[in-house]
Amino acid sequence: MRIFQRFEVWLLLIAGGIAIWWSFEPTQKPMESGPAEAEMSSDAPLGLRRCTLERDFGNARLDLEVRYKNASPRPLSMQPPDVRLLNAAGKEVPPFILPVERPPSIEAQTTGDIRLRFWLEKADLAGTLTLEIRGQRLEVKNSTPMDLEKLENAKPRVWTSADWKL
Repeated sequence: MRIFQRFEVWLLLIAGGIAIWWSFEPTQKPMESGPAEAEMSSDAPLGLRRCTLERDFGNARLDLEVRYKNASPRPLSMQPPDVRLLNAAGKEVPPFILPVERPPSIEAQTTGDIRLRFWLEKADLAGTLTLEIRGQRLEVKNSTPMDLEKLENAKPRVWTSADWKL
């Protein structure tokens, strides 16, 4: 067997070993808590990070980035009936579901940042929007009406509070 006497074979074996070692190396380093995380970790079980609204002709997709503290002994899958977005009339806004995306979840006894997506109609933007997760409520949009027609189509708008002004 003269195959192991060739330089190229040894080079490929070493490169393969490095690639295997690299794939098993942990890629996620523990994150240091910043100022926003320190203020959120106090007593608030639910906090708003960012709202992104993107018009799609007569409707809009709302992406909510929230931080939630799951005090339950079970993991929480972020989908109805545990997670709901309610408009001013108390009607539930349907989630925006992509077949290839699994619903986000938060492990038991942990706090995590998640992104929730909802499909809004024009009437949903006329008043408040309230996110409810297992009885915890968070105002996402205040009562100031927003005209969907004033938003550019397919151009996202971002807010970091419930005060949505154009």
